[in-house]
Amino acid sequence: MESPVEEYPALSRYDDDQARRYEGKRFRSLRGKVVDTLEWVLLRRSLARLRRAAGEVHSIVDVPIGTGRMARRLQAMGFSVTGIDASKDMLEVARGHTSAGAYLVGRIEQLPLADGSVDAVACVRLFGHLPPAAKLAGLQEIHRVARQGAVVFVAGRTTWLEVRRKWQARRGRHLGYWHPIGAAEATALAAQAGFTVSARLRLLGPLAETWALVLVSDRLATGA
Repeated sequence: MESPVEEYPALSRYDDDQARRYEGKRFRSLRGKVVDTLEWVLLRRSLARLRRAAGEVHSIVDVPIGTGRMARRLQAMGFSVTGIDASKDMLEVARGHTSAGAYLVGRIEQLPLADGSVDAVACVRLFGHLPPAAKLAGLQEIHRVARQGAVVFVAGRTTWLEVRRKWQARRGRHLGYWHPIGAAEATALAAQAGFTVSARLRLLGPLAETWALVLVSDRLATGA
């Protein structure tokens, strides 16, 4: 396989103490608990759509697994879960919170899995961090390892996001590491990687920056 396409800040932002503090910092406040719940509802609904479109799903790769907050819920639903993260420290935190079948160090552009070795991939809170070339490489890797499809959370371009960015720029904060994309661009990247977008789901209407792509592999149509 080719080497990962490029470096980006998310690869090293969640090591050491950042990994240990991540869940408490992001999801223990009232706002954080609401976000955590909404993201889980969005993932659960998206997986239900994937199963209707692509057939039964038993094994899921959670990448990045982070602290394991989605993995433990997936396990409670009966899925067999493999956790992958670029941060060894995040994997150690997840290991303490979940009992995944495997915990593997890896990045989404170079997944440490065999071709077609799992039913599906769930990717939450990553694609906004990926530059364009890394987004395509990640989708291609997901297509390589997943027999049926995937649920990928995407940071979309919204009017609300642009307003926030302008306000943050006035305060001297520039989110150069954040790479949102439009619906047409996301659909085109998915198609280039070998997927059909079965659904695009949001929970909070037009103000929501996060939405989920339900991706079905073209292998199901070809029987490959």
